[in-house]
Amino acid sequence: MKLSNQIVAALLWGLLYLVMGYMSHQLNGPIAATGYIWLPAGVTVAAFMLNKTSRWLPLIAGFVLAQLLLGWIEDRSLLRTVLFAADEIGIAAMVVALVRMTQAPMEGLFFLRRLLIIGAACSAVSAAIGAAWFLLVLDVPFWPTARVWAASDLVGILIVTPILAGWSRFHAMRSDPGNRDDFLLGLAAFVAMGLTAFVIFDGGGIVNFSIGINFALTYVPLFFAAVLTLLWGGRGGSLAVAMLAFLVLLNTAQGTGPFAELADNTSSHSLLEAQLYLAVAALLSLLISALKTTREQLHEDAGQWKSDVELALTVSRQLVYSLAPHSKKIFWNGDLQGLLGVPAAAFSDLDQVLAHIHPDDREQLRRRWLDDTDDDARPDLNFRLLLPAGGVTSVTDMSAVLLDADESVAMVAGAWRLNLKEAAQQRSMT
Repeated sequence: MKLSNQIVAALLWGLLYLVMGYMSHQLNGPIAATGYIWLPAGVTVAAFMLNKTSRWLPLIAGFVLAQLLLGWIEDRSLLRTVLFAADEIGIAAMVVALVRMTQAPMEGLFFLRRLLIIGAACSAVSAAIGAAWFLLVLDVPFWPTARVWAASDLVGILIVTPILAGWSRFHAMRSDPGNRDDFLLGLAAFVAMGLTAFVIFDGGGIVNFSIGINFALTYVPLFFAAVLTLLWGGRGGSLAVAMLAFLVLLNTAQGTGPFAELADNTSSHSLLEAQLYLAVAALLSLLISALKTTREQLHEDAGQWKSDVELALTVSRQLVYSLAPHSKKIFWNGDLQGLLGVPAAAFSDLDQVLAHIHPDDREQLRRRWLDDTDDDARPDLNFRLLLPAGGVTSVTDMSAVLLDADESVAMVAGAWRLNLKEAAQQRSMT
């Protein structure tokens, strides 16, 4: 990346920091020491996680510049602004740098684990330093300030960082008809979550239940956010949490909604409860997204492994099977259609298979498969297969049996190696 591109990227990150900081200050209202909402914490963590350490210097400069502008807009002390920038931005950079040394991938449960470690460390250290400074300079109690500071940083990281991390890896994809139902169901869940959150937190008199019922209804948007994460993945879940956070924080700051009703005539308690609620929502969405990503990765790895095995079997002209003697069902792996010209459905029963064996070899193969003894020195068996249609293929069967507790055969597993027709003909002529 050229220096000019790095500067542009740093300015864009700084602009996002400035916008999030201004929104946080507007939602917090007048504060003495620290506010309950600080969304820029997620911006700084996301920027450091998504960029190489060699590009951090312009980012840090952009964030410091944004914080100075924010302090000037809010008419705050220059010293306080600089110290705050050093605390929040510097601690975030150091924590992310330490965690990145593990070189764990940024997907699935690894991303969730890294995010939780970074969020907890950044919020705790920044809160301790900031609360200690307010205690020494303004004689503000340490623990109340540290608790609120840590909560605001942690929730800001849990809400904002997944959105930026998820959408930074976004790439346009063609529409897949197989995912159309998931998209429509996810869209319905997104709309339902928005409507229920609006009614619950800013109903304007639409619902007039008791405080306890209104508070219990706050779980309804969480359900739709979970459904949306399952259907749309991490990006959809992060958007759901972002919209829910906007509705909850805005209305709670304005004195409406269940958390405001439960507050003791002050907005500070209600915003703290809203922060905890949003932290649970963010963690729920992140956990579902991580498990979904891990499961999809496992399915993808299994599919790739199966494709590799199928290709290896085809190239080596082999088929792998497992036979259940009691049901006489046979399950095949390999290119059955390509090698023998017969579909798997027509080759899934013992009698169907034996019908294609040369009459002189049929009974021998039947006894081999249905024998109830476990012979460790079980030799390979060569027989003739009347496939593909109109031809004769020389086949070598390599198999073993698995016995039940009563010494009866529970399963027969093995492989067929198809010998080349030309080689079989040469052997028959010699």
